[in-house]
Amino acid sequence: MSANPNTLIVPINEYVALQTELSILKAQYEELKAQVNQKHLGTPATLFVKDQGITKIISLSDVIMMEADSNYTTIHLVDGQRILTSKTIKYWLEKIGNNDDFIRPHRSFVVNKKYLVSYQSNPRSIIISGNKSIPMARNFDIGIL
Repeated sequence: MSANPNTLIVPINEYVALQTELSILKAQYEELKAQVNQKHLGTPATLFVKDQGITKIISLSDVIMMEADSNYTTIHLVDGQRILTSKTIKYWLEKIGNNDDFIRPHRSFVVNKKYLVSYQSNPRSIIISGNKSIPMARNFDIGIL
């Protein structure tokens, strides 16, 4: 049996090294692909909210805060409008994504930092536009304001 001169014979240790390098490159490719997809998706600029059977498109910059009430959430808007939704605050946080404008000072509230007026250390609360006081949880870090 004669060897084909066009066949490249690779030692087994070199083959294993190449396979390892290939799997590392594939993992790096998948990670970069996920990062690019996330950059393209970014954080949403709007929310789709059902209000009395009508789906409204609300700009995140118009949202002052979200207030949880059990399995419902009230969305407070700049124009004074309040929309009661049958979704939890956790659901809305997932829709907002990694938006640096929103903080969660208390388990029942999500606040848009653009509308912060001041905060008090005793009692721990945040004052937002409209002179509304939002309580702060004991473990909420004021440094992120």
